[in-house]
Amino acid sequence: MIPFPSQPPLTGEPRDWSFPRMLTRDLPNGLRVTAIESSSLPIAQVRWVFGSGRIHEARNRLGSGLVLQRAMRHGTKNLDARTFAERLDQYGARMAGGVTIDSSIVSISGVSQHLWTYVDMATDVALEPALPKIAAVAERMKALQIHHHEWSRVDNIAALWLARSLYGEHPYGLPRTTLAGLEQTTVEDLEALHHSIVDPHRGLILVVGKIEVDSVVQRLADRFGDLPSNTTPVPMVPTVPQAEPKTMVMVSVEAAETTTIGMGLPAVARNHEDYTALRVVNQVFGGSASSRLFRTLRDKLGLSYGAYSALDSGRYAGDLTAYVTLDPYRADQGFSALYEELEVMASGSFSDAELDHARRFLMGSFPQRATGLAGLSTLATASWMHDLPDDVWSNLQLRVNSVDQGQAVDMASRWFLPEESTWVVVGPQHSLSSVEARAATKGLKIVYRTMKDLEDAFI
Repeated sequence: MIPFPSQPPLTGEPRDWSFPRMLTRDLPNGLRVTAIESSSLPIAQVRWVFGSGRIHEARNRLGSGLVLQRAMRHGTKNLDARTFAERLDQYGARMAGGVTIDSSIVSISGVSQHLWTYVDMATDVALEPALPKIAAVAERMKALQIHHHEWSRVDNIAALWLARSLYGEHPYGLPRTTLAGLEQTTVEDLEALHHSIVDPHRGLILVVGKIEVDSVVQRLADRFGDLPSNTTPVPMVPTVPQAEPKTMVMVSVEAAETTTIGMGLPAVARNHEDYTALRVVNQVFGGSASSRLFRTLRDKLGLSYGAYSALDSGRYAGDLTAYVTLDPYRADQGFSALYEELEVMASGSFSDAELDHARRFLMGSFPQRATGLAGLSTLATASWMHDLPDDVWSNLQLRVNSVDQGQAVDMASRWFLPEESTWVVVGPQHSLSSVEARAATKGLKIVYRTMKDLEDAFI
């Protein structure tokens, strides 16, 4: 195999980063209005964000959030689907958005001279989508195709079962779709879900671009200050259950040409004080092509094209996961290598070079995340969503650079614990059997599951 680059980008001395001029006002109805000046190009983006999303889905309607996300593109109460699409084309504008467990977002961007047209259009989509029946039916059919595709791929199956194993009945453990949920979803379900999500007291309207922030905030406050608030209940979020550690879920897919092995550990919510240091340590473990997992499983052993880990931190909880997809006949070797790397992490053994590489990678990649309308909007949205400190982005590089050996060892010893790990293996039966033999030596409890088990849990 051709080795990937193993050196992170060279960076200068870490320093404070000056966030572009931003003005925020919290309105009496709970809506936050924010404007950010970015004058490098004559463009602007309007973004509506609500602090809840698929968490409102009924358990027998999983998939309604995906259908809602797609159906909201089909016009508004004021503009039918064709007129709305023509209006976007007329102004050269783009619309984007999504519905996750934690949030719902609608954004429209284009040249800044048409800003208030974008405000009108984004507001109509966010607050008053048409949700025509014909569009709901069409988008449900497309969502069913997405469902069948996701539930047939070994890597997606592994991710679905790992989330289920880590979170159980918590919303983070639910699949995005189920067959029964999609088949039963109606327009009335979409309307009810939309009504549950959209409430100004859980909302943010954000404008980024070549704008005059003071006048934009004042005009937005005048326009939206009278929106009714506290009209929908905040869903009760269950406590994250204690995952059953040292468990390995096996899912047999006889037609599979590859095997995917997934490992998961409980971690932290986004606003937890350990987040930054844990992100640096995860970077050492499997965050990029210069990480331990990639170097060991790909470059040294030749088991896979790549192996990575991720720290995924939401509003209510977080997890550390790692995945490798490989030849079924070498699945046992892949499991052993991944488990051994986890044990090395738990031992708290870090070289100065590894930590330096991890810090430089995160510091060097941050400017790319912080540029452009989408980058600034994403940072501002995350700050609001997770109630982060005002200086969270301006001093990010300094905080990353301050993570030293002592902190890294502490993070590894508290969060990278093999005895707390949960595992999933998906592939043909012969590969599962070979992994099972190795897993037994690590004291893992083996549980066989099928995709029907996951579907039946929500009927």
